[in-house]
Amino acid sequence: MNVIQSIRLALQGLTANKLRSGLTMLGIIIGVAAVIALVAVGQGAQASVTRRFQSLGSNLLVISPGAAFFGRASQGAASAQSLTNEDTQAIAQLATLVEAIAPEYSIRGAQMVYGNKNTQTSALGVTPEYLTVRNWQVSRGRFIDQQDVESLAKVCALGTTVVEDLFGSGYLDPVGKTIKINRQNYQVVGVMASKGQTGFTNEDDQVFIPLSTAQVKFGGAGNTSLGSINVQVTSAEMMDFAQAELRAILRARHGLSPSQADDFNIRSQVQIMEMVQQTTGTFTILLGCIAAISLVVGGIGIMNIMLVSVTERTREIGIRRAVGAKRRDILMQFLVEAVVLSSMGGVVGVLVGWGGAQLLSRLASELLSTLVTPGSVIMALGVSVAIGLFFGIYPANRAARLNPIEALRHE
Repeated sequence: MNVIQSIRLALQGLTANKLRSGLTMLGIIIGVAAVIALVAVGQGAQASVTRRFQSLGSNLLVISPGAAFFGRASQGAASAQSLTNEDTQAIAQLATLVEAIAPEYSIRGAQMVYGNKNTQTSALGVTPEYLTVRNWQVSRGRFIDQQDVESLAKVCALGTTVVEDLFGSGYLDPVGKTIKINRQNYQVVGVMASKGQTGFTNEDDQVFIPLSTAQVKFGGAGNTSLGSINVQVTSAEMMDFAQAELRAILRARHGLSPSQADDFNIRSQVQIMEMVQQTTGTFTILLGCIAAISLVVGGIGIMNIMLVSVTERTREIGIRRAVGAKRRDILMQFLVEAVVLSSMGGVVGVLVGWGGAQLLSRLASELLSTLVTPGSVIMALGVSVAIGLFFGIYPANRAARLNPIEALRHE
């Protein structure tokens, strides 16, 4: 008996008990659908992050604080020595491979209030150069300018998500209105163009204020510390040289001896993107493994039903053996039946998972994006077939080993 005949017999056996076959496939359908949908979430986040970093260009360096030192002993990352405005000035004066510098001061969990509406978001103290270095566009009004920084102006530019949260989606122009940031009044001077979602981070859920204002109003008088310094290098080919130049400048500025490690970190856009991709890749694998547990449960269900089927069809097996069927024919019949059962469940699961991923992306478009790739579909279908083979071997082997005479006597 060839494979085609085995598949035909398997389909006849499955259609003879439609409800039981459907319930058996349900475990595989749920498992495959879960794998497709959850892997799509992880891959969508990874693709979104990659697009975001690529949009910033390949010639961006980000300097962040590192571990502080007491004598020659590192005090650990928790004791990070802040970068300062003086570091920015030193880079501007001494660096020869830098095109633009954009320092920033971050205020996490800032409370925004307008009228009876409020929201919590991130506020960034920035300079005018931030607009170019980080590739932002202004939709309405203007961005922070140099006069705002020099005068400690209490003005702000809002991301589109903040505008919707405070003014409503139908509000056309918040420019000129006054909002409260941590109980301080700020005049809205601009609205940023939407950048969308970066993985699980909403780029539009931010507020920008002058760097000097952020440092003094939220860090105290005389505060010149920085959360990071964004540096745009003259060209992508000079990244390594620029990184070495910046390192030398900052080590001299911080008075570090040759035996001391850096108290700051310099990472290129490519390095940051690789780190994020590695993290999201691990997250995707974790989601896939969690979803795969339900596939194993579905496989156990297939084995259980196939064992029941062998018991119910014992007399049929005896008759087939009596008229000349060999053990391998019986083995092939039940093994193909298990594979067909799991494969059909896999196909339906892929369709359900794809639909679920699309629905999830639409319902939570502001929080995440999904991406169903051919690789994930092939993987899910391959695993479903493998599940059928693995969990179908024992019932098929048990059927093939039945004694023909004992099988004919079975009632």
